Amino acid sequence: MNYDWIKTRSFFNRNNTAVIDPNKKTEWTYEQMNIRAENLANYLRDQGIGQGDVVGLFAPNDVSNFDFLFAAIKLGAVYLPMNWRLKPQEIAGVVEDSGVKTIFYGTNHLERLVDIPQELIALNVDSEEYDAIVDPSNHKPFESVTVEDDDLASLIFTSGTTGKPKGVMFTYKSLHHNMINEIITVGITSNDSTIAGAPMFHVLGYNDLVLPMLFAGGKVIIQRYFDSAEMNKFQQTYKPSVNVFIPTMYYGMLVAENFRPDQFSEARLLIQGGSAPLPAVQAKFEQMGLTLQNAYGMTEAPVTFVNPTENAKVKPMSIGRPLMFIDYRVIDENNEDVAAGEVGEIIIKGKNVMPGYFNNPEANEKSFIDGYFRTGDLGRVDEDGDIFIVNRLKELIITGGENVLPSEVEAILSKHPLVRQTIVVGYDNPQFGESVSAAVVLTEDDPDFEEKLDKYMLENLAGYKTPKLYLKLDAIPLNSTNKPDALEVQRLMNAKAKEIGQHDQYAL
Repeated sequence: MNYDWIKTRSFFNRNNTAVIDPNKKTEWTYEQMNIRAENLANYLRDQGIGQGDVVGLFAPNDVSNFDFLFAAIKLGAVYLPMNWRLKPQEIAGVVEDSGVKTIFYGTNHLERLVDIPQELIALNVDSEEYDAIVDPSNHKPFESVTVEDDDLASLIFTSGTTGKPKGVMFTYKSLHHNMINEIITVGITSNDSTIAGAPMFHVLGYNDLVLPMLFAGGKVIIQRYFDSAEMNKFQQTYKPSVNVFIPTMYYGMLVAENFRPDQFSEARLLIQGGSAPLPAVQAKFEQMGLTLQNAYGMTEAPVTFVNPTENAKVKPMSIGRPLMFIDYRVIDENNEDVAAGEVGEIIIKGKNVMPGYFNNPEANEKSFIDGYFRTGDLGRVDEDGDIFIVNRLKELIITGGENVLPSEVEAILSKHPLVRQTIVVGYDNPQFGESVSAAVVLTEDDPDFEEKLDKYMLENLAGYKTPKLYLKLDAIPLNSTNKPDALEVQRLMNAKAKEIGQHDQYAL
């Protein structure tokens, strides 16, 4: 089957601008993007890359992210956008697991590839040599191969927040159904534009944003690395109609000195996903007459739920309803559907859901039930049919036999005027197994903040749910995909507990 959609798009939107890179001062039409990909496909074939081979890109947001995907589609190869924020030993694990045949890289990123076989490393995509290969003024036509629906098109490795990164498989069917589902549900058209600020090795920034935009014939402006002040400048210059960011990125834009509310004057979609919403950020947007919409998805099941604007005004914490052609259930520990209002695990089925993890049958066995993917997220459905995420199943804190949902504690704690941002995690406690703790970023310095927060929490939550330990931070640490790094916070919290003797206090 012909899945070479960039070639088709280049015919129907030939002279339309597809990609703008303000930092490199470059701009490419759809026709030029197709030619770049055909030139690169010829080059890769000459280097021995064929159908089914994995091609890696270790680079920040750049036009080469599209070059390699489109060239891989033409070749029938497998595109691997690599997480350049991982540590060298983690990158080595991804290389080994994926069986990648060659890796191209971006400037300033070569040093992280020290633990992999050096013969795999190819060209710098920021070099003149690479530019000459893809130069659209020197077209080398390429006849695309035939691929099947279930052939592997791309691999993205999970961020490893709940264990070792796993390779998520995107077949041609799942990759393209994700784009189609999103386009027809939220109405993306060739008149739309967006700014790629989230990293393109991550499903939010790639599958859920830039690919649907280009698939529909819209315009993508590239931000090489996310920077709040620069993003505000880009927003004010380009006025994109579609915005998709992690909540912490919206927060960064709001507190940057050059933020202006009118930079969103042309925005018809302001979507946030990738981590839990920040109530203070949502409230600030509402004060400006703007509404943030929650979207829900994950690497294994790209955007599957979206909360429409009108619904988000009255239910700001809901993830709304599923996109078209997606089924879901909310089940208990016996795999039975729960009643409305009850909490259970969300499971998802759809043609956009991954078929499984790459070369990992054990993980696949645990991840599916009756054809549904187990998200590991706890949720509930209200009487209207709207879905709310309650917490990660794996992030439950079990203290003295009692289950505590971090999101419940965070929701209360974030309402205190001293708290700008918080993340709640469990830390080791020999007496109770785990205890509740909270890392906080304060709105102002207060030497008595722990006493004040403790009093407030005890007034609003059951005693076993209240934090037994607080850690003041200048900023919540983020993991490689810009999500709050619960594992790092947990490590810091355990270190503090040990430092002040809490571990020893309960030791037998």
